[in-house]
Amino acid sequence: MLASLANSESLKVGYINVNEVIINLSQYRIESELLASEFEPRKNELLDLFEHIELLKENLINKANNLSNEDFQKEQEKIIELEIDFQKDSELWQFQLNQKKQILLNFVESLINQAIEILAKDGEYDLILYENVAFASDKIDLTEDIVNIIEASTP
Repeated sequence: MLASLANSESLKVGYINVNEVIINLSQYRIESELLASEFEPRKNELLDLFEHIELLKENLINKANNLSNEDFQKEQEKIIELEIDFQKDSELWQFQLNQKKQILLNFVESLINQAIEILAKDGEYDLILYENVAFASDKIDLTEDIVNIIEASTP
């Protein structure tokens, strides 16, 4: 199909490296930093809890000979409960972080698609690709143009 189009008239093609666009968008960097700062305190709390659990395990091993089997079992159960809580909290933290990252990426994808549409119409492109391309020469690379359009259109 592309060959027949190329034979009948000149075909204007462009390529966009979406990962490069995302990396170079100031808005994405700012939002990513805000996201990191939002989730950093909870991450530190989880790391502290993990270290606390490890210390409790070490202490239990060190005093195992001085405890009755019943007391040892109770201490071990407390540690297991803490580990379960840690696992649940870690999973929830990761889920929430991933959700917010996905929302951000969906927003950026929307910006990219809008910029592609603007560039395609203004530049009279017949075809713009951005995924699963084996090779694209620098002559048709529109990545920087897309970044510039998005940067110019966002406050």
